[in-house]
Amino acid sequence: MTEPMSQSEIHVASDEPVGTGRFPAFESPFLHAPEGARTIFLVTLAAACGPLLGGIVLFGWRAALVAAISIVSCAAIERAYFFVSRTPALLGRSHAYLTGMLLALTLPAYVPWYVPVVASAFAIIVGKGIFGGVGHFIWQPALVGRLAAAVLFSTTLISPLPDRPTVGPILAPSKMLVGNIRSAGTKFGARRWRGESSPIGQDALLVERPEVTLKSLTSSRQPGFSGLASRHEASAANRPLAIMSLPPIDEMIIGARPGGIGETCVVVILVAGLYLVYRNYVRLHLPLAFIVSAGCVAAVSPVYFAGIGNTVIKAWPLASAEHLGTRLDAGLIYVAYQLLSGEFFLAAFFLATETTSRPVTGGGQVIYAVTGGALAMLLKLHVDMPIPAYMAVLAANTMTIMIDSFWRPRVFGQKRFAFLRRNKQSI
Repeated sequence: MTEPMSQSEIHVASDEPVGTGRFPAFESPFLHAPEGARTIFLVTLAAACGPLLGGIVLFGWRAALVAAISIVSCAAIERAYFFVSRTPALLGRSHAYLTGMLLALTLPAYVPWYVPVVASAFAIIVGKGIFGGVGHFIWQPALVGRLAAAVLFSTTLISPLPDRPTVGPILAPSKMLVGNIRSAGTKFGARRWRGESSPIGQDALLVERPEVTLKSLTSSRQPGFSGLASRHEASAANRPLAIMSLPPIDEMIIGARPGGIGETCVVVILVAGLYLVYRNYVRLHLPLAFIVSAGCVAAVSPVYFAGIGNTVIKAWPLASAEHLGTRLDAGLIYVAYQLLSGEFFLAAFFLATETTSRPVTGGGQVIYAVTGGALAMLLKLHVDMPIPAYMAVLAANTMTIMIDSFWRPRVFGQKRFAFLRRNKQSI
């Protein structure tokens, strides 16, 4: 009587993967995922190329250079750390490529070469390596590297001109894709980007950062604007209206403003993010809850205007106050400007959705996203920091373990929070 062949022998003899239907005895009770972790990383990397291409068009070839340095540095540092620590979860390189890409999207295109190198070292070693590699870290590694860069190179990251931190460069329309973003002229105050020409011998325009203009609306110390909406009569305090001092909303959507390489072009971020939703790598309710919660915080937070006789007038964006010009439509546009002038869309679709550092269940992801989005907008409105959305995502990552322990998957036949009642009875 011949002995039955083992599972490995059947696999070799048939040259066919086990569990494909030919050998049903070996299918159950095992579940076979259609895609592995490596495929997920590479597809997400391909989707992130969309915001990168948008940044290359708007910020020139230096955006591609920063991205290449960041990706190569992450891969090389991870390989070197693996040879030292022999951590098995650091053996593959696909996640290192993805980490380098996401890190590059958060960096401005004008940074020196050593900034992405140092940020990559912190992302791989501090953000991922010391926790045990892929699947074990607490915080999104790319944001750990971005935070380190913000602390170590704060002056370099804010603006290429240290003496003018409120302005940032963007390529002139005639210099898109091929211009040098560090070759910035001395032209300030250009509200409309389309049709503007760069100064002679320069490729980029220096424009006021929209977030700086919006920041003065949420500070009661020195309010600089008389209202939100467009009015023809002169203001009482001879101050300009806030929305009239910002770039057009359509240019904000296409990304014609200073910022990180992949932060500004919202259209491309939405298309790439929805592709990840289509591939079931991201659940739509997570980025949607992140953005909606941030918008709600901006809608209910007060703004301050300059009144007659150097007085300060407090108002709410969605309240009807015709004497301030704050009609409902202007309030909604104001909320849109707050969302479009930050890193909210990149954080919502590519950074907060990282599979290891986000909660597991759908309800837990909603709690996580609402907390992160609301905190991001509160930091943007009331705290003077350069990367509020990224800091909020890191704070939400810290709460992931607590959210998972509270919002557990419902056991069949029991109510969702039955484990709490059991613990209470045991006490």
